[in-house]
Amino acid sequence: MKIDELKNELQRIREQKDYVKQQLKEYADVSGYSLVVRKSNKWFQYYYRTNEGSVEYIPATNRILATRLAQKDYYVKLLKEIECQERVIWSFVNKYSDSFIGELLKGLSDGRKQLIEPIVIPDEEFIISWRAKHLGNENSIEISMPYATNRGERVRSKSEKILADLFNSYGLVYCYEPHIVLYNGQKCYPDFAILNIRERKTYYWEHFGLASDDNYSEKNLEKLAKYEKSGIILGENLIISTESSGVSLDIYLIEKKIKDYLL
Repeated sequence: MKIDELKNELQRIREQKDYVKQQLKEYADVSGYSLVVRKSNKWFQYYYRTNEGSVEYIPATNRILATRLAQKDYYVKLLKEIECQERVIWSFVNKYSDSFIGELLKGLSDGRKQLIEPIVIPDEEFIISWRAKHLGNENSIEISMPYATNRGERVRSKSEKILADLFNSYGLVYCYEPHIVLYNGQKCYPDFAILNIRERKTYYWEHFGLASDDNYSEKNLEKLAKYEKSGIILGENLIISTESSGVSLDIYLIEKKIKDYLL
């Protein structure tokens, strides 16, 4: 579960609450009244009820009063519902933990752990298993001008170094140039494979550094088409970054994609 989405929803609801409260200030002069609607034959008749309970008819010549009371009553009811939803989400967000299964296992004694088959593999074990399947550095083409990442890896470009260092700074589990097989049996080496440990999902990241070059772009469009036929789909489990002669690598956008897909 993406708890951040609930936090964003909570923020949206609070903004709506502030908006409704602000609107209600425009109806302070009728705060002590509420609208009563009755139907006589085919026509609606409008009345206002005071806090003391008396009901007074609103003539057609004063339709604006009925309109303002209807809008005010709407805001009052809406505010109550918004505040109710706010309490529900706030309570859930503050009590829910998406790691409760793993935390329960951690709290058990080693002797008890040996006797239990958990329904979810602990993160540490899952990461070890993932790394065994995604070794990285499997592209046999020599790196002619290597760039060293902060983790000591050798990558092919300055932009790939920037990406790798960002992944590392966010604590992501990743590898450089893993080996995958496409739908047609062709071998391919995406720039990065990255594990979203919370989702237990592998994403691939391709950086296109010469987007303004027609031949380069054509080759990469062909690569994207092959990826899609192989179940590696942009926006689902494939992330791309681009730069060209006139557009540099957008670090803000890179970090946004990391937060949206990988954390």
